[in-house]
Amino acid sequence: LMGPTGTPPQTPPGETVLLIGGGLGNAVLFSIGRAMREAGSRVLYAAGYKNMEDRYKVSEIEAAADTIIWACDEAPGFEPGRPQDSTIVGNIVEAILAYQEGRLGSKTIDLTEVDRIVVIGSDRMMAAIKAARFGVLAPHLKPDHVAIGSINSPMQCMMKEICAQCLQPQVDPETGERRPPVFSCFNQDQRLDCVDFKGLGDRLAQNGVHEKLTRHWIDRTLRGLSLRDAAE
Repeated sequence: LMGPTGTPPQTPPGETVLLIGGGLGNAVLFSIGRAMREAGSRVLYAAGYKNMEDRYKVSEIEAAADTIIWACDEAPGFEPGRPQDSTIVGNIVEAILAYQEGRLGSKTIDLTEVDRIVVIGSDRMMAAIKAARFGVLAPHLKPDHVAIGSINSPMQCMMKEICAQCLQPQVDPETGERRPPVFSCFNQDQRLDCVDFKGLGDRLAQNGVHEKLTRHWIDRTLRGLSLRDAAE
């Protein structure tokens, strides 16, 4: 088993933190939320999923957050397990906005109190959060809040800063000019405003043809061995 170790997430004490997880990103975020609460921070956790069956580790997520906003694209949505939690059928941006506007019930943590945002999910979801912070969510956030994205760059060497497959393009948020790229294997947590999400999307899609061919080859092989039903 090999893999880059990355860099431990920053968990400054005494902050108010908004964690935003999409799909499998929630498998990582609850450990970060737990560490932040142990450091004395308050944690508002927005957990988004595409399908109802995608949610798991519910008790761990609850232990990692003071308040949870459950969001699911699929109706009827989730049932909150605690009185301070809420739920909505919709995407993660809609969920956060509805919570802040009081449409999901009373708020225990207001967005205007948030010092730090940590986002983990697909590149498109993280790009949507980046845009929303300057759009529909802007009136509800501190101007000086910190926003971090855990970047899921493609990997290859499974070592550290060797093959450059994981190089993530960066841009200056003020000028839009290129900045030196970052090895995501060394530092996966990057300033959300500096991440070139178009570049990330292009990098993630570069092996698309090979991945599709591999999937078809595996399917053909399993069918030839009469193992397709078992694999499904």
